[in-house]
Amino acid sequence: MTTLSPSTRFNQHGLTLVELLIALAIGLFLVGGIAALYINTRSSFTYSNEVARIQETGRFALDTISRDIRMAGYNGCSRSVPTFSVVNNSSANPLLNITTPIQGYQGGDLPSELTSAGAINVSDGPDALILLGGSSSGEMVVGSHDPVAAQIDTFAHSVKSGEFMIVTDCSNASMFQVSAVGTNFIQHNASGTPGNCSKFLSPPNNPSSGCAASYVYKPGSSLMRVFSNAYFIGDSSLNNGTRSLYAMALEGTTGTPVKRELLTNVENMQILYGVDTDGDGAVNSYVTANNVGNWGQVVSVRISLLIRSTGTNVTTAAQPYTYMDALVTPTDRVLRQVFSETVVARNRTY
Repeated sequence: MTTLSPSTRFNQHGLTLVELLIALAIGLFLVGGIAALYINTRSSFTYSNEVARIQETGRFALDTISRDIRMAGYNGCSRSVPTFSVVNNSSANPLLNITTPIQGYQGGDLPSELTSAGAINVSDGPDALILLGGSSSGEMVVGSHDPVAAQIDTFAHSVKSGEFMIVTDCSNASMFQVSAVGTNFIQHNASGTPGNCSKFLSPPNNPSSGCAASYVYKPGSSLMRVFSNAYFIGDSSLNNGTRSLYAMALEGTTGTPVKRELLTNVENMQILYGVDTDGDGAVNSYVTANNVGNWGQVVSVRISLLIRSTGTNVTTAAQPYTYMDALVTPTDRVLRQVFSETVVARNRTY
């Protein structure tokens, strides 16, 4: 049997309390450092992600609205050729009023067509904008036109009965609702909803003779669909407690507008209109919608959007921002950014 000597028996010792506390302190320091690094990295990632989302939202919103502003009033010709409408009560419905292809509204004065769709309508609140024109996509060529039969012959097409169309030969331009279609023709009789007031397409020489007069659109005239898009701010259905940018378009075959929640986290939209009061094609001043005396003089639109982050604790403190020349200091930690662009309504300047 081997016996351990006293020196061998006590060669190994356990940790003292001091050593244990020091080891724990070092461990906690390392864990704390790693945790701080993780939190800072995650905060930076969250901030960068929110910035990217805000910029993406702002760019897409401006691009979408700007495209419609540039095309507003398009009928294939110059602005010297106004578009006449035979659609029933089109002048009373801003979504069908092709004679006013750019129509804006200030907060508190929005029409029922928008407020019934959920547009926020409070004094000094978000503005709204309605844009109409002919769509250059899928433009067709007239083969022949028989006004008595209310029929336009063209090539094979995908137009459906009830859609709104513009036909133009750059001497006249007319908006109508399609009453019937065939493989190679489109009809424009006085029927449908809302329907046409007449099967004829030209402005009447005498209003007492009817709402329209007979006119033949010669072969080679252009035929195109009508676009009608409204943009407004409403409460979000996807992110409670926030607002979204909505787009409402005339689609289908009954003239019924279809609303879509285009972009979330759009808190405000303010719009100024560049008016050309002397007819030289250049802007004389930028005014709000309530100060536009003649919408036919609007040649450019200046849009300003206020976009917010999805998260509510993105910044370390309240972040002041300047919107419409006013300094705003919020009480939350939401990240906000302003996006502005001035767009020329190119179909209203020549």
